[in-house]
Amino acid sequence: MGNFDGVHLGHQVVVRRVVEEARSRGMRAVAVTFDPHPRAVLRPGSEPKLLTVLEVREELLLGCGVDEVRVLRFDLELSKKSPGDFVREVLVGELGAGVVVVGENFRFGYKASGDVKDLDRHMRDAGGEAYAVPTYVLGEAAGSGEAINSTRIRMLLHDGEAREAARLLGRPYSLRGVVVEGDKRGHALGFPTANVLPGAVALVPGRGVYAGHVRVGEERYGACTNVGVAPTFERRKSRVEAYLLDYEGDLYGEVIDVTFEERLRPEKQFSGVYELKEQIARDVAEARRVVRR
Repeated sequence: MGNFDGVHLGHQVVVRRVVEEARSRGMRAVAVTFDPHPRAVLRPGSEPKLLTVLEVREELLLGCGVDEVRVLRFDLELSKKSPGDFVREVLVGELGAGVVVVGENFRFGYKASGDVKDLDRHMRDAGGEAYAVPTYVLGEAAGSGEAINSTRIRMLLHDGEAREAARLLGRPYSLRGVVVEGDKRGHALGFPTANVLPGAVALVPGRGVYAGHVRVGEERYGACTNVGVAPTFERRKSRVEAYLLDYEGDLYGEVIDVTFEERLRPEKQFSGVYELKEQIARDVAEARRVVRR
């Protein structure tokens, strides 16, 4: 049980533990996540942009080996339950939990008054069990030596540090969105792009040009993706525009996943279209090199 935003390496350790417990006992492994983010209910406007929208989060959790994902609708009524009532009414009563696994910093109940010791006590009172998994820490060999958390990953992506974010996530960061009609400048420049509109709650990485991939249905293509306002053309609104390598076709209306594997350069204003076109050609060549590694 947890928010599981990002389903990063630390979350994966918790999920693996619940799968192990379930298999050893002949029980079903269920990942329980909250929606919307609790801060969106308790302090509207303070909630973070999400690393994984609910649909993607469910897919990733199922990919970790659980049998089912259950979503707890987080609302004011749920937030006001005492730790004891939450265990009795929600975990045991509604979800039928026999064993609960959480991260060691998990808090629950009214005003986050319950901790893992309270969870263990209330679960035992209900005839069940609870386990707290220690916070996963990357060793010095991984270049960090610090605990992994979603806030840290958001900060890295905001700064364009796609490679370091991928290290903490255990995979490149991915953004899902629908392809909508843009201004078609990419086509005029010889590099037609898919203008990707992500969900309003999804985190968009910092401005710049990235190498990565785009998944269209079951197919996967290398990509050179620009995030920004196209300062050469003085556009005001930031966009995500992906140029798919070796792809021809119309993607309008398609839902695609864009991965951000390495930032090639920051956003830059050019003197004109010719200089911009030359730089895009260099970006595309570099993106090809990165995705073929």
